[in-house]
Amino acid sequence: MLRTAREWILAFAAATAVLLGSVLGAAAAPAGTQAAGETPFRTLAAAVAQAGRLERYDFATIALNELVAAYESSYRESADEQHDKPKARLKLARWRRESQAFIDQLNVLRAAVSDQSLIEIESNQSGPLLLFIDNVPVLISGPEIARAGLMEQRIMQGYCLLHDCARYHATPPTPVLAEVPRVRGGWHLQHRQGAIYETADGLMFVFRTLEDRVEKQARCEAIAADLRLLVGHLQTARQAGHAIDWQQLSIATLQDGITEQIVINAAGVYLNMDLGFFGNGKELLSPFRDWVRKRVAGEPASVVITEAEQLIR
Repeated sequence: MLRTAREWILAFAAATAVLLGSVLGAAAAPAGTQAAGETPFRTLAAAVAQAGRLERYDFATIALNELVAAYESSYRESADEQHDKPKARLKLARWRRESQAFIDQLNVLRAAVSDQSLIEIESNQSGPLLLFIDNVPVLISGPEIARAGLMEQRIMQGYCLLHDCARYHATPPTPVLAEVPRVRGGWHLQHRQGAIYETADGLMFVFRTLEDRVEKQARCEAIAADLRLLVGHLQTARQAGHAIDWQQLSIATLQDGITEQIVINAAGVYLNMDLGFFGNGKELLSPFRDWVRKRVAGEPASVVITEAEQLIR
């Protein structure tokens, strides 16, 4: 029965690729004419297949999220296709029906999967990656071959954000986010109210005096850099399908006293990050937490930190 199910999903994917080749213009090579070859994605998948239950769960959920996103994107784009010939219109309509049915099936499976599910990963050199979730096979192959590499890259990025991929001896993916720029803020003097160091993205640090100005400015910039880095990683985690519980967001240092983790929800999902200022065992204060939450949502944010001297002690 398992073999029959596997053959069905492979046949469905092949039929989808053929339809896309004729309707949307994707160039699909005949099955078996070209080996997939060893890639960083396959190296990672093969390693995760031998890893623990939680690692396989994270990989599977990220892969399902990206697979659904890829099909939904192609489905939306196909609505704009215009064809004069009745046969082409019929093929497009049939592809849209089958694609919507497949998306619905994926969403049902995505809702049912849990960290207790039996998850197996089958990676070989002659075809797409195959997941088995509670014995249900899922082919990790997007609807457009030209974008397959992009989907694989996004799966790697989402997974390697949560796990240290160096231990799998896989080439780490290029980060989704560009390096956080070092943008200097500026000082404002307030009559009888001390001095304020303000950044362009709405962080305002209020000091009683300008004494030790250079040190204070350096600390403010370090805090701002940490916060921007955190915002970028949280945005990527959310795009990968992970919920962020702002009440659970916390900074933890493992028993080795070196490795830092940002716990983002009650399920214990965490990010491996090297933070300069907040990584020194300091709590992410509530005003900063609200600023981060708004920035992750793409909203304008500002926060005033009074008595900022306490941040540099």
